[in-house]
Amino acid sequence: REVLRLIEDHPGLRALDLAERLGRDKLPFKADVRRLKALGLTESLETGYRLSPRGKALMTHLGSLPE
Repeated sequence: REVLRLIEDHPGLRALDLAERLGRDKLPFKADVRRLKALGLTESLETGYRLSPRGKALMTHLGSLPE
């Protein structure tokens, strides 16, 4: 959820910049994004990532749930 929220808030931001915002190393972060992409939740851009329509729907659903 944390990675999806970060991509949602910062589409097109480089993986290194996204990873640094979470205090993580770039390669493990990119591995997480690849797993999300395999699930159809993210899309790769020329630079960075964005949520896919499925990812946007998931985030909308998660946002409606109590914390």
